[in-house]
Amino acid sequence: MKLIVGLGNPGVSYRKTRHNVGRELVETLAGEFKASWKQTLTLRCRWAEVHRDKVSFLVAVPELFMNESGEAVGRLAAHFKIDFKSELLVVVDDAALPFGRLRLRSSGSDGGHRGLRSIESALGSRDYARLRVGIAPTQPVEEPLEKYVLRPFRMEEERKLAEVLRRGRESCNLW
Repeated sequence: MKLIVGLGNPGVSYRKTRHNVGRELVETLAGEFKASWKQTLTLRCRWAEVHRDKVSFLVAVPELFMNESGEAVGRLAAHFKIDFKSELLVVVDDAALPFGRLRLRSSGSDGGHRGLRSIESALGSRDYARLRVGIAPTQPVEEPLEKYVLRPFRMEEERKLAEVLRRGRESCNLW
């Protein structure tokens, strides 16, 4: 069975931030298929089984902070016997990609992203698929990246976000 994990931070204060775009994409994917979320404390995440046509897959969002995501992903992979090299897709924000650009790859480096670094550490491998969603600023910012990613989208970005999420869900479905 395939597993799609959306990275982000738990809690209302992080809900509409750039760093949570992976989590938001996976939550809207589950909503599209009217999936019912389950909370499993031992897995450290919320997860749901999605049924589309004759295909079933799992979606999940860790209930840990971004930098600890690997703990939840490792537990999910073990619990559901996921072959992460072929059955895992991680959806994550990318501050190096222009806003709205998507990049789907079958493996790669963490690119400095601490959530991906945590997953690589937990799995002991970089060999899992990732869908990166670009959140790079369209104009210069005068704050550290760590603060920028925790800010909400600007008004013009927010207007375009629904289309970005739609294309992201389409990419997940194609994967």
